[in-house]
Amino acid sequence: MKSWLLFFLSLMPVFSWAASATEWSLNLDSKIESTYFPEIYGYDTNRELYKLELNPIYKWKYKDSLRLYLKPTLIANPNNNSEEERYFADPTEAYLRYKGETASVQVGYTIFSWGVTDGYNPLDVINSKQYFDPLHSRKLGAPVVDYSQTFGSWDIELVYIPQNRGAILPGTESRWLPREIYVPEAPENDLVLALPDRPRYKYGTETELDDALKNNAAFRVQYHGAIVDVGLSFYEGVAAFPIIQPVVTGDVIEVSPKTVLAVAPDITLNTRNYRTRHAGLAFTSNQFGFLFKLASAYNQSLGTDPYLPGWSNDSVVGFEKQFSFDKGLLVAVLQHSFTRSQKESESNLSVSEIFRSAWMMGFRLSWAEVWTYSLSGLYDSNHGSNFYEVGLSRRFFDRWVLGVSGSYIAGESDTPLGVYEKNDSFSMNLSASF
Repeated sequence: MKSWLLFFLSLMPVFSWAASATEWSLNLDSKIESTYFPEIYGYDTNRELYKLELNPIYKWKYKDSLRLYLKPTLIANPNNNSEEERYFADPTEAYLRYKGETASVQVGYTIFSWGVTDGYNPLDVINSKQYFDPLHSRKLGAPVVDYSQTFGSWDIELVYIPQNRGAILPGTESRWLPREIYVPEAPENDLVLALPDRPRYKYGTETELDDALKNNAAFRVQYHGAIVDVGLSFYEGVAAFPIIQPVVTGDVIEVSPKTVLAVAPDITLNTRNYRTRHAGLAFTSNQFGFLFKLASAYNQSLGTDPYLPGWSNDSVVGFEKQFSFDKGLLVAVLQHSFTRSQKESESNLSVSEIFRSAWMMGFRLSWAEVWTYSLSGLYDSNHGSNFYEVGLSRRFFDRWVLGVSGSYIAGESDTPLGVYEKNDSFSMNLSASF
């Protein structure tokens, strides 16, 4: 017994040293939100939504070399008529990272933010997304092995995803599915579905073309200069948004210039995840008080399915300027996006088509370290559609934030942005960090 006690006492300096080198913390971000939609859009959809979101954050660090980070997302939306959207849980960020002097290895669920533009970022392709609200999509954590290395002004990063996630689409009773006119993906863009008063959506088969979710990989190299940053990236894996193919029955009511089908209430949505190859360029330059941003990506869908989009080139150019005041800071952003592609999709469920030729602007004013005012807008010059969002928030006691916001959408219902025209909304939220 005495020998065991002496052995334990001899280890105490080791335990004390390990404890002194270890740091950990546990926090909680929380938000409760109420959203009201003034207009009716579908008989079985919500006009009011109440949501609770929790993000527990656990950090553990051993010296400066080993770090464990956990930040899952937990959402309860119990009054949502779409059963698929009532409860949502995602690992989001849950990884272990080892960092050396110039290199690091990270394993686990990770969120990536490659690219430099705001609102629409054509380089943001690694993480699949949840599209319960397509205009405010949410990234899903990607299960990765991530290696990065620094060489002076140069960085490289290698990412391997054994099994990617794939997009999560709006629920079957969602206001974000078409309720009047549905223009589906079609090889010849020659089909329009006139929807009944009460369409009944359901999701059918989910097909994975060419093992699209398996063995995804990405690579990035960056140069950080005094006034210029440049990055080149490459990705091969599942496309951000799947092909959605409706299965319907109904009567043909028009054949020219497009076939218009008056469909029966039951509509099945089959989805196809497909593989894409992506190469991107990011460029920023800070001169004369302006931050110039450029992001450009070339995408090539892989496979022989006739519904595949083929190649596309998506680019965004923008300017950002900051204005300082005695008690505040104003950040102004102006961007323009433009796309060339092998096939010009006319689907009003194609999120990327909103940005084929679009102007985006945004203002964010922070005042007295407690008030924040934001205004953002988007104009789709191809279809004449527009979207505006305004927000105001006030911080209390350092940890509480009360916010209100409103959004306005206008456009024809057969266009990618106008399909959401009746989804204007007002929201109030209260968030706190503990």
